[in-house]
Amino acid sequence: MTTPSFKSEEVIKLRLGIELAQPYDAFKPFYKTTSGATAETVVTVSEFMTEANYITLVADKADLYVNFNGDATTDGTSMLVPAGTGYTEDFIRLTGKISIIRAGNHNGRVIGAVWGTS
Repeated sequence: MTTPSFKSEEVIKLRLGIELAQPYDAFKPFYKTTSGATAETVVTVSEFMTEANYITLVADKADLYVNFNGDATTDGTSMLVPAGTGYTEDFIRLTGKISIIRAGNHNGRVIGAVWGTS
C-alpha cells in the first residue's frame, strides 16, 4: 500500500479552506468594560445581523452578570459568569441586545463574538 504524497503547500491550502468555511454568514466580535454598577449594553445583535445563532464569551478581570435580550441584573435573573471563565452556546436565536453588569465592586470586561445570519 502506498501513501499519497502531498506538497506541503497543498496540505496548507486544504487545511485553511476547511478552517475558513463557516456555516454562518455574519460575524461580530465584541468587548466591553463595565464603568459602574449599572447594566451596560455590549452589543445589539439586530444592528449587525438578523439573528445570532452561536455565541461565545469570556469574563475578564471580575465576575459579571450577562443577559440576552434585556438589561442585566444582579437579582438572579441574569447569568453569572465568573472571572476567568466563559460561556458558549449554539443553536440559539438571539436578536436583541447583550448586556452586562458587574457582580461585585470591581469593574469587569467581557470579550466574545456572535455568529449568525445576515
